[in-house]
Amino acid sequence: MQKTDAIFSPVRTVESPGTCFYDFGKHWFAVLEIEFDASEAQEITLAVGEVTDFNGRIHRNPGGSRVYQEQNISIQPGRRRIAMTMFHPGYNGGTLPIQPNAVPFRYAEVRGFNGPVKAFQHAYFYEFEDSASDFSCSSGSLNRIWEFCKHTVKATTPFGIFIDGNRERQAYEGDTYINQLSYFVCMSNPEIARNTIERLFAFPTWPTEWWLAMVPIIHDYALYIGDLVSVRDWYEPMKRKTLLEAVGENGLLNADILPSDFSCPGFGEKRRIKDIVDWPPCEQDHYEFGRYNLVPNCWQYMALGRAAEVAVLLDETEDAAKFRKAAARCREAIRKNMLKNGIFLDNPESGHTALHSCIFPVLWNVAEESEKPAILKLMQSKGMACSVFGAQFLLECCYQNHLADYGLELMQSDGIRSWNNMLAKGATITMEAWDDSFKPNQDWNHPWGTAPGNIIVRGLCGIRPLEPGFRKFTVAPQPGSLTHFQVKTPTPHGAIHLKMFRRGSFELTVPEGTEAVFQRNPLPPGIHVLKEK
Repeated sequence: MQKTDAIFSPVRTVESPGTCFYDFGKHWFAVLEIEFDASEAQEITLAVGEVTDFNGRIHRNPGGSRVYQEQNISIQPGRRRIAMTMFHPGYNGGTLPIQPNAVPFRYAEVRGFNGPVKAFQHAYFYEFEDSASDFSCSSGSLNRIWEFCKHTVKATTPFGIFIDGNRERQAYEGDTYINQLSYFVCMSNPEIARNTIERLFAFPTWPTEWWLAMVPIIHDYALYIGDLVSVRDWYEPMKRKTLLEAVGENGLLNADILPSDFSCPGFGEKRRIKDIVDWPPCEQDHYEFGRYNLVPNCWQYMALGRAAEVAVLLDETEDAAKFRKAAARCREAIRKNMLKNGIFLDNPESGHTALHSCIFPVLWNVAEESEKPAILKLMQSKGMACSVFGAQFLLECCYQNHLADYGLELMQSDGIRSWNNMLAKGATITMEAWDDSFKPNQDWNHPWGTAPGNIIVRGLCGIRPLEPGFRKFTVAPQPGSLTHFQVKTPTPHGAIHLKMFRRGSFELTVPEGTEAVFQRNPLPPGIHVLKEK
């Protein structure tokens, strides 16, 4: 697998006196190239950008971290093809270079040229097999959102790792949790994920929950890829990511008591770990922070359970037992200190329950089954009161608890907190936040916004690996109000195809070397016609 490139022509060109405007249809990390035949020496200006203004031209002051760049060039007579010099200003020590210097853009302008000129978007990305995955259904809106997410995971690969976005160009664990899942439902290749995991061990970031996220990232890698050799290499450093050294006498996690060597060297200073809940802060649903917080403690409970599963995969049975015991203590402490009248509170001293304090106890089974209906009712009353990051877990919670119609409603919403809002603004790669108004410095190229990409396959279509490398997988579709769908998703053994041709009736293709489980029934390789009971 290697970095590759493609050259795209505009899908729309608008010529006006002194200016040619080009819309390439999609954002890519790219370089602008132009081809012309000049009859005389001229001074021209080349410009690229991610955003258009009210006149339908490139926005020269898009704000925040949205891209606008221009370059003045002196050209000589003759037929030539030249490239604009792109640049990235750099933000911190974690910034990654890309060669050649490319920036994300969709639009371009050539100003001041006397004569016809052709423009090209020279895009860079890692090899990506478009035909390896596919999804279509009875909802045009959901089809567009699937393509939106799929293009995002393809277009943000030129660095060879899962980046957060163009502004920082570095890996974050929280971003990687989502990006890896959305990538794996489209491409069954380990290289970018493996590169990212190794970078995150070298350059961990600052949120408490995201240190803990390394455990499910590695477990998901094992299930999707089956590469237990790498998992074995990561196992010892992964164990420390459970943050057991942050557990106080009351059994709860408090990042403030971690030893000083739990730091974040990728940030150019000895920055300490801190609870985040969600980001940006305006998307925390007024979460009340305390010394001990519910959300990171739920993350620790989940991470300990996943660590036990990784230990089992590696035949580390004693470790698995220790992780399960620690997880049980964690759950007991959470319930003792932060559960009141059947509802979980943000912290032991709080009387407030943010959306996130509904999602995580239910999603990761800190809550008892009998407690879940009331918590889910409160969760639904709050809507999308979270960021594009939090949306991943809200949607997971919906499909884990058979709220398929609500999950569809959230994914297809036209509100300001929606993927349709991003598309309406002209984005073709998911944004860092729902809208510029929520995060003024945001960039328009953040693959952590691709939750629907993996939720469609894992939740709506119900295809999830049960054993490493998809040796065994479950099929438990929850189409909700959809009348039909078809999906193709890759595995190391070949593609899984699932088609719903009418409600409750499906056709499933199980690849050689795998076994599917549908309504507790094992299915061997081949084509199966299935009916829900």
